[in-house]
Amino acid sequence: MRMKSVLLSTAVLFSAVAANAADLPSKKEPAAAPAASADGFDFAFGAKLMSDDINRGVSQTRGGIGATGYGELRYNIGDTQLYFNVTGWNTKTPTDAIGEIDLAPGIRQTWGKFSIDVGFLYYWYPGNKTQYWTNGVPGVVGGTTFLTPQGATGLASCIAGWCATTAANPNYFEIYARPSYNITDSFNLGASIYYSPDWTHYSQSAGGSSGKGFASTYLSIIPKYTFGETGFSVSGEAGYQWLGTIPAGTPYTGAAALKFPSYWSWNAGVSYAWNNITFDLRYFGSNLNKTQCYLVSSDPAGNPPGGIYTGQSGLCGQRIAASISFDLVASKDLKRLP
Repeated sequence: MRMKSVLLSTAVLFSAVAANAADLPSKKEPAAAPAASADGFDFAFGAKLMSDDINRGVSQTRGGIGATGYGELRYNIGDTQLYFNVTGWNTKTPTDAIGEIDLAPGIRQTWGKFSIDVGFLYYWYPGNKTQYWTNGVPGVVGGTTFLTPQGATGLASCIAGWCATTAANPNYFEIYARPSYNITDSFNLGASIYYSPDWTHYSQSAGGSSGKGFASTYLSIIPKYTFGETGFSVSGEAGYQWLGTIPAGTPYTGAAALKFPSYWSWNAGVSYAWNNITFDLRYFGSNLNKTQCYLVSSDPAGNPPGGIYTGQSGLCGQRIAASISFDLVASKDLKRLP
């Protein structure tokens, strides 16, 4: 989801049925920037190296180093900017995708101190080749995880004793809006809302069986204070993720429905910008416990192939991460090159 695929197995603390684990979709935002003053086409690009890629409170790289790069084609018309953003991530998924690619067309509009960014964000995980299955009995911990269906595919419900534990196609989309207001020259207050009608594509189950997905909503507030021309700034984000329920009788559930945990996540940090390079040190946290984290992270450590289900993950704990990034806009930065 950063890990973005779906991993499910037998759960006891949330449901007396075979449990599901779904990777938390990362809120991979297109590079937000005000519209350029000159009309016409423009192009922006950049990259970032992170000690840990953390998104909505969950590590997307299993606590390891993360990297990302993006390119964004823009067309400016006065205070309006149309854009198409493509971003690649080295996200580690249980389905062994080669990575994550985010595709985001959108529009940015500015009215004085107020601006808003509205768009469509598609999460694409090319190269998924691993599917997870379990022979666990619904309501009983201790089933074994397999990377093949062991002769059972396309079951309508895991009541039959074989449960699909990975979505056949974890690709999905969100629509988003990100308003922002400059209260002063130094203090900006932003917000974001992301909505998906089919979070991590639960409606498409492993083996081609008919599944039933659920909608998700993420809402956050994002304050930022910049210390004049020093290059230093402090910022943070507090967000709430609403997740839904998979009904009973699907390839992921047995006789009872499975409710995914809705939760808070937050971060706060300090940044220093020098020319086109930004250094950032940030604290991340959430109120997810280890069992809840397993349901929303698809951490393979909680459901190891050939091993016994544990339903625990440590990918959502409090942690600190550092990053270094560079961002360039062709119309401004390339003019400086010799």
